[in-house]
Amino acid sequence: MKVFRGILLLFVGIALGVWVAPRLSGLSGGWGGWVEKAKTRMRPVSRAETKSAPVRPAAVPAPQPFRPLKAAEAVEIGRLMGMTEEATPVKISKAFEQSGGRWAFADARKSASPERPWVAELLPGPVAYWRVRSLGVAVAEAMGRDWLVWKQKNPLGAVLDLRECLPTQSLEAAAEVAGLFVTPGEVLFTWRDGAGKEKVFRSDRQPLGMGAGYPLIVLVGSELRGAGELLAYLLQERGGAILIGQSSAGQMGWLAETRLSSGRSVFKIQGEIVLPGGQAPVGRPLPPDLNLLASGVVDTEIWPGGEATIASTVAEVPPIKRPNEASLIQNEDVEQEGMMSAGDKKDEVKRPPQDKGLQRAGDLLRALRKFPPSRRATFDPYPFRGQILFSNLT
Repeated sequence: MKVFRGILLLFVGIALGVWVAPRLSGLSGGWGGWVEKAKTRMRPVSRAETKSAPVRPAAVPAPQPFRPLKAAEAVEIGRLMGMTEEATPVKISKAFEQSGGRWAFADARKSASPERPWVAELLPGPVAYWRVRSLGVAVAEAMGRDWLVWKQKNPLGAVLDLRECLPTQSLEAAAEVAGLFVTPGEVLFTWRDGAGKEKVFRSDRQPLGMGAGYPLIVLVGSELRGAGELLAYLLQERGGAILIGQSSAGQMGWLAETRLSSGRSVFKIQGEIVLPGGQAPVGRPLPPDLNLLASGVVDTEIWPGGEATIASTVAEVPPIKRPNEASLIQNEDVEQEGMMSAGDKKDEVKRPPQDKGLQRAGDLLRALRKFPPSRRATFDPYPFRGQILFSNLT
């Protein structure tokens, strides 16, 4: 009986082996997948696989006006948007959110010298500086003449200040200035309207020829929108510019502005912008490469305008003696910003407001000049972001 049972078990084992052998690889693969899924579920969150850090900082929510909408403003905006039902601040705010950035409202803008469409000045360093409010052919030609003269002095680089750039400017005007910093003949962007009409914009202007030897820094702010915001994006992605400041308003393209009776404005995007890499990110603010903390005094309100020079808002008055290698070795008494007690601050010499954004741009240009040309061309500002944040506190 035992012999018969052993023979029976032997034949059963052979049959199972013949059936399982062809399916062994599939079963092992499926079992391995089940085991890996179980391990993934049990794995702590801190050990889960993460994507690599983005080259650019992540987009941030669009900035909102400092004051909420009033009932009278909501009625005006409701008529402008063609709303048939009663318009309330809550409904208008929700409609703006659902528009995906095509509609937005903002407080009245302030400018230091509205009668001057642009300001050009060679700052100490030397640093080429343009503060541009109006874009177009005249500005592009003037910048070209300025650079021919300033280049003879071997500047550290150039700073293009777009923080006061007017929002409702033509796309042709933005393309004119962008052509100074990109390859001639290159397609910049395409504009399309709702009816299928489109227009391609190219860089038809002779560039300044700055190259890696003269870095370009673009100053941006939270009120930058429209053609100026599109220009900042083009210079960042196609011209190799470094953006410093705060995230923009998130309305890149051709804008129409309607001024309300309260003084605030409503902006609407006309058509859409198509970039060579895809559609422009509407409703997503353009994040700067180097983000500066917002302070109580807006940088663009510091310069008094008129005949005053931009250099007066950059120079430290009186100058601050900062520690360096020599002073630390010789144990010199050097003033330390941000480390004073309450009693010391009472005796501190009061300094006039200074343009922190422009100061940090000069600091970065001086640091880049110490880099070899090969490293200067491949400079990645992302790891430097934290240092800019802390330096703005001083």
